[in-house]
Amino acid sequence: MYKKALIGILLGAVITIGGYCQDVDKLRSQREKSLSEINKTEELLKQTQANKKNELQHLNLTKNKIKERNKVISGISNEITILDQQIKGNEATIGTLKTEIEKLKEDYGKVIYRSYLTRNSYHQSQYIFAAADFNQAYKRLKYMQQYTRFRKAQAEKIEHKTYELKEINTKQEENKNQRNELLISEQREKAKLSNDKKDQEQSVKNLTKQEKKVKKDLDTQKANFKMIEKSIEKAIAAATGSERSSGGMHMTPEEKIVSNEFSKNRGRLPWPVTHGVVSMGFGKQDVLGQRGVVFDNNGINIVTQDNAVVYSVFEGVVEAISVMPGGNLLVLIRHGEYFSAYLYISNLKIKVRDHVKIKQEIGRATHNGKDGNPEFNFQIWKGMVKQDPENWLSK
Repeated sequence: MYKKALIGILLGAVITIGGYCQDVDKLRSQREKSLSEINKTEELLKQTQANKKNELQHLNLTKNKIKERNKVISGISNEITILDQQIKGNEATIGTLKTEIEKLKEDYGKVIYRSYLTRNSYHQSQYIFAAADFNQAYKRLKYMQQYTRFRKAQAEKIEHKTYELKEINTKQEENKNQRNELLISEQREKAKLSNDKKDQEQSVKNLTKQEKKVKKDLDTQKANFKMIEKSIEKAIAAATGSERSSGGMHMTPEEKIVSNEFSKNRGRLPWPVTHGVVSMGFGKQDVLGQRGVVFDNNGINIVTQDNAVVYSVFEGVVEAISVMPGGNLLVLIRHGEYFSAYLYISNLKIKVRDHVKIKQEIGRATHNGKDGNPEFNFQIWKGMVKQDPENWLSK
């Protein structure tokens, strides 16, 4: 009964360790991604430090950094919790192993004592020859052999359990050291978060002082986006035949294949730029520092580096190229029933009706008529329905 309980505990410990490793690996992978995102954001923020005229971009980048920093802190906290559980489980296993070793040593002591009483071959031979008949002598001989094997097995068990105890004690020490390191990292990230929030507060104050100008710029951008939305809808309607038929979208067999492949790659599409950070998400977005101002974004804004190349996220056909207010370009690419739109592009490398491959260069991201880093808008549509691009791009 005791051995069964021990086996159950040790098996539980093995399963727990396996689950722990998977959870920790996942948390560490997520933390590395968030830290990478923070590093990219900080690089872009350094570029905006020299020119603070685009305070809104600076604020949005800082907001993104705070979001990722919170993810890092949350991940560290979760990893500490898992380590605490592992440490607690190890303590239970250590206690069980110590009890088992003590019991084995106690049993082994009795064996050694009995061996002492029959410590020489004369006593052993006398014990065998004192048998009443041959059968009894044979049984006594087998007993002595089994007794010797048992004594050896007990010694091996003690050695094995002692090794197990040493191993789990080493693991316990590693876990405690990791926990201490994580606590230090957590405090360091919290200090950085505090500085990020101070930076955000300062940007909000600066934007509040420029409230009228910022509101005017946003109103202009909203009007431009409304015009662009109608332009995209018109191009999609023309491409899908919904202008002519109530039956909706018409696709060739080849377009159906591309459409199905695009759908299967939800969450795995490559980013349209090599180095970029989302400065404004999809849907209704509150603008910090601007009371009651909400921006309805049909896609996501991506801040990137100077002269950054913009790529197609999937194979398809260039459906339309339009000139936007300010002279920048809108590129619309069809992928079956799906469409990807790239706003604020210059230096085009493609033309209408071109067949483009996945990650083929489209053009370059522009400054969007503003100071600061190049910032373009990326959209995904399924027919006439707008999609959140962050759900489609690889994480």
